[in-house]
Amino acid sequence: MKKVYKIIKENYIYINITFLILSIYVIFFPIISTLIQKIIPQFGICPYLAITGKQCPLCGGTRYIQNLPEVSRNITYLFNPFGIIIIMILIEIIFRIINIILRQKSDKVIRFDIIIHIIEGIVFVGYEILFFIV
Repeated sequence: MKKVYKIIKENYIYINITFLILSIYVIFFPIISTLIQKIIPQFGICPYLAITGKQCPLCGGTRYIQNLPEVSRNITYLFNPFGIIIIMILIEIIFRIINIILRQKSDKVIRFDIIIHIIEGIVFVGYEILFFIV
């Protein structure tokens, strides 16, 4: 375990950059997907939906992000699973930018980062399981 932690600590700046890019991609995905759909119409078809005939747990996420201006008219729009995910992604972006600027490598920050992502992973898996049960 100490060996893995040492590798994480040595490469923490790259981990920060990777998570920052992924978070920004999630926020801008609706814009990117709309442009790509105009070029390649099949891109807009959910593979999970096409194969199983059921919506996947993340179906509607793109529509949700595209409709974020709705928040200005109705703040409760943020309080559904996708809203909470968007809030967490925005916090993630801020956290990563601060870490990159300050070049954080302290043990406390890295442990906090690992714990938060383990909790997020457990919550996401729980959401997936609940989605398939219901």
